[in-house]
Amino acid sequence: MPKKSRLSEATDAMKAVAGAALGAAAVAATGVVVTRVAGAIRKGGRDLEESTPELQRFAANTVTKPLLPKRQKRAAATRRARTAKRSIAARKAAAKRRAKR
Repeated sequence: MPKKSRLSEATDAMKAVAGAALGAAAVAATGVVVTRVAGAIRKGGRDLEESTPELQRFAANTVTKPLLPKRQKRAAATRRARTAKRSIAARKAAAKRRAKR
C-alpha cells in the first residue's frame, strides 16, 4: 500500500473531526428539539420528555453510520473471480513446467 502524504493524512483527520462534531451537534440538537416540543405540549409532555434519551441514542446511531457504505460483491461474482484466478494460475504453472523441459 502506498504511503500517504502528510496533507492527505491531515485531510482524513479533519474529515473525522468534522464528522464527529457534526454528529455531536445533531445529537445535542435532537435533545433540544425534543425538550422544546415537550415544553410546548403540556398534555402528554411527560411521556415525550421520558423518551428523550432513546431519541438521542437513535439520532447518534443514525449519524455515526457512513453515508455511502462500500459496495459489496455478490457471492456468485466473488466465486467466479476466485475460479478465474485459479484457472489462470494453473495455466501459468503448466506453461512454466513445459518451458523447463
